[in-house]
Amino acid sequence: MIPLKPLLSIFIGASWALAIAGALIGALSFYPLGIFNTIFIAFVASLPGFFSIVLFEMASLQIEKQEELKRQTKLLESIEKLLNDKIISNN
Repeated sequence: MIPLKPLLSIFIGASWALAIAGALIGALSFYPLGIFNTIFIAFVASLPGFFSIVLFEMASLQIEKQEELKRQTKLLESIEKLLNDKIISNN
């Protein structure tokens, strides 16, 4: 199975590159039309990259959450086993 965390890190980095490239290309292309148009177009051009960043960060957080829940479940099962062994030994 492919480890997902390194793959998501690569996708997040690529998304940042997409956002920066979109902003730069939008700004440089529309600079002759005025500063307000340039800022607006640069923002709009960087939106797909920002959307991708949010999407991949959410996926990364969900994977971390799942791993933490597995770790906590394992810990709670070991505590339950210890408590059951102690209750059985006291009777």
